[in-house]
Amino acid sequence: MFNFNWLSGVSVAWGKFITIMAFIAPMIFALTMKKKYIYQGADDGVWWRNLKIWVVVIVAVQVAIYLFF
Repeated sequence: MFNFNWLSGVSVAWGKFITIMAFIAPMIFALTMKKKYIYQGADDGVWWRNLKIWVVVIVAVQVAIYLFF
């Protein structure tokens, strides 16, 4: 089906780096969103609806998993 033999020369460190960057790129996008857009459609602006908080927490967990395992 899929032939990934061309990846055999890539080291594990580069694989981890690329994977971590794939998580950090959307995090940067989410952190640059305006507050008005994040709370759009919400009746109240409570802290737990803030996308920026959740994206940082989720990406931190994912990066920790990829760094240590």
